[in-house]
Amino acid sequence: MSLGQSPLYWLIEVESYDFQVGAFKDADLTGKALILSNQLWSIIRGTKVYSILIGPGVFKGVATKGGIQVDVLEFLSALMFDPTMLRVDEPLPQVDIVNPEVIDPLGARKHEEIVTVIRNLVVEKGNILAADRLATVQMKANVPQTAFYEEMYKRINVSHVSGLQRAKFILAGTNGPMYKPFVEYFNDRKFWQKERTKVMATPFHKFSSFIDIDIMSDWMIVEKAGSDSKTGIEAIGEEFEKALSLVEKESNAYIFEL
Repeated sequence: MSLGQSPLYWLIEVESYDFQVGAFKDADLTGKALILSNQLWSIIRGTKVYSILIGPGVFKGVATKGGIQVDVLEFLSALMFDPTMLRVDEPLPQVDIVNPEVIDPLGARKHEEIVTVIRNLVVEKGNILAADRLATVQMKANVPQTAFYEEMYKRINVSHVSGLQRAKFILAGTNGPMYKPFVEYFNDRKFWQKERTKVMATPFHKFSSFIDIDIMSDWMIVEKAGSDSKTGIEAIGEEFEKALSLVEKESNAYIFEL
């Protein structure tokens, strides 16, 4: 995989209000979104600027209204949110992306042998020779005391826990109920039909169709301005397919059975 083209897992807690979930309107929505995106992108349309994660993903949560709860499971191609809404209402933000779980799944567990210097401070009594002497104190009727440094070179093994192992630990634990459907959807190649996926458009309080013109058209990806003239559905679709193809190419690093 080329440098700079390694999608990361983004695991984000979501809370939004007045959300439309199918025929369930103006609901309180809470849950988690898991999405694989090359980076956090910025999009602009007119005077509106939003942030967006683009790639295969899933949202699992609960929609609540009037004491009625509905379980929600949606497969995503993007997560769009308004960065100005992050900390308006304490203690819970609309989308908590201040400290998201970002997991690099491409590492490998290994042992490295390094050489380190251990420096000890030693105090000895008597007439001694010390290479790194700091001070010698001679008290009346006592033997002299000398303080000095003693250096030792030692080889030690350092063990590194890979991003892949961290991903398995985090995703297979409490997040297993959302990761398992994601894996099944990926293995069934349903993400390749991006029109079947949803865009979680939190500024618009809805799960939008990927081809919803009102929600998806005319956006420009700021980071690609000057190098790519595509906009809207075409631009976001191209980035989604790029992220998806990279995940497929390295599927052993991203997709594992629970």
